[in-house]
Amino acid sequence: MTTTTAGVDRQLTARDLEPILEVSAKLAAPFDLTTMLSEVVVAAKSVLKVDRGTVWLYDRETDEVVLRFSEDIANLRIPAGTGIVGTCARNRRVINVPDCYSDPRFDPSADRRSGYRTRCMLTLPLIDHQDVLVGVMQVLNKADGVFDATDERIAMVLAAQVAVALQRVRMTEAVIEGERMREQLELARVVQMSSLPAGMPAVAGYDVHGATRPADLTGGDTFDLALVEQGVLMVLGDATGHGIGPALSVTQMHAMLRMAFRMGSDLDTAFVHVNNQLAQTVPEGQFITAFIGLLDAAEHRVRFHSGGQAPILHYRASEDAFEHHHPTSFPLAALPLDKVGEAPVIHLAPGDILALISDGIFEYCNVAGEEFGEARVREAIAANADMRMGDLTARLYDAVKAFAGGAPQEDDMTVVLVKRDRGETRSFARTNEAIEDIVAFTERAFAAQGIDPQLRTPVDLALEELFTNVVKYSGAGRGGPVRIGIAAIAGGVEAVVTADDVGRFDPTAAPDADIGLPLEERRPGGLGLHLIRRLVDSLEYRYDEGSRRGWVRLRKTLSASTKGE
Repeated sequence: MTTTTAGVDRQLTARDLEPILEVSAKLAAPFDLTTMLSEVVVAAKSVLKVDRGTVWLYDRETDEVVLRFSEDIANLRIPAGTGIVGTCARNRRVINVPDCYSDPRFDPSADRRSGYRTRCMLTLPLIDHQDVLVGVMQVLNKADGVFDATDERIAMVLAAQVAVALQRVRMTEAVIEGERMREQLELARVVQMSSLPAGMPAVAGYDVHGATRPADLTGGDTFDLALVEQGVLMVLGDATGHGIGPALSVTQMHAMLRMAFRMGSDLDTAFVHVNNQLAQTVPEGQFITAFIGLLDAAEHRVRFHSGGQAPILHYRASEDAFEHHHPTSFPLAALPLDKVGEAPVIHLAPGDILALISDGIFEYCNVAGEEFGEARVREAIAANADMRMGDLTARLYDAVKAFAGGAPQEDDMTVVLVKRDRGETRSFARTNEAIEDIVAFTERAFAAQGIDPQLRTPVDLALEELFTNVVKYSGAGRGGPVRIGIAAIAGGVEAVVTADDVGRFDPTAAPDADIGLPLEERRPGGLGLHLIRRLVDSLEYRYDEGSRRGWVRLRKTLSASTKGE
């Protein structure tokens, strides 16, 4: 089916965004289904400036759309695929009809019964954020002509919010028959959890993961990781308290942010407008601390605003060290804002991790009343930085649980981790026969990442020396594989060698070979390390006693002489 679009598309402005945010805030309030449907039609008429509106709900069991709200028509049931509304439900696409009486799918019988004249019509599928069809919304007779492409964009954003709101109300009515207190908590949890990402986005060159563990059936935390036009949206929000109220507050913020970025808003505008809407709707004395950022995966940078959310931890893999970033503004809903300052930028190098963690982890107390604290969070991240981010999240939760010693969880625990890949990585058996495979691996890695081939010889020699030392001091064939990672850096290459179950051996601290002595007076050994320390720009070593893990990182860039300068 081809959608008919009339008029000329125009650029959306902040004025377009403002009424949509107001509608989103209003639809976050608790309603029964009838009241909600009425509010939906009122909202659509207000935003799109139309004469009338109807809402149809999708009945999955019968594969029909059921008219549940209309100003002058009794309930109808139409099979999906039939007529304009059924076709919209079946194809899940917007249908824009500028002249209804010229469209063969239009049924004029309702006009004849009511005496109303339908001139133009915009029909939209109501699909929630988990891609579930909730129903169909129709708006009739635009006040100043026919619907154009801009109307379609605005209507689709509104429809997405309406779908979530209707889904929430339908879930509410489904649970009302149970115990009231229990039902409200369960519902709020469903609403809150259903607003979380259904899956983690695939981002080239990155490993991203988020998870939350509420303290009660519902919590005040939320997170988001989503691909939007402006980049990868990263959100960590934490409302004061936990329970129904905070859960709805963070769900409201979550929906408003998604909508703002879908409307094409930039980071600064979205932060200000969402804050100001929340300031009008969140009960006095309550607020939300929130990190809102956009990752540019091509430029490897994150621009962000943090409304009271801290600490923001940036693990710099090359230095095995952390940067601690502070909030940039007041918590959301604390007070209205006219504007915000310039958004800070975090640059992510190969292997770097940006960690957004709620205070439920930092402030988790053990049976002695001691907090888990930032130092233990840093330790857990640094010790497991080579893991997948989903595994690192699980390891962090396990560390908190072990530390707690049985003490109950008092606050929600939410983690969002974003890691830039180190580049090409492969594991090699601890045997000298693997040297040939290592050389082949570096050749492929250099070619795949566009690393200057002039750097291959010193890197190959250094990796061979480091690898043979692992084999020599741990015994060939003993222990697990040795992992080697190669990543392009500015002007050169970085390589990391990691091995578990090894003794401490620091290649940066080994004494230099005295090459000035006569050959018969030299002590054997040490010449290889002596050479690689001069072949590469830098060599770093780290060792973890608990896991008996050794880690060596080397860097090599094009020197002035190599460049021919």
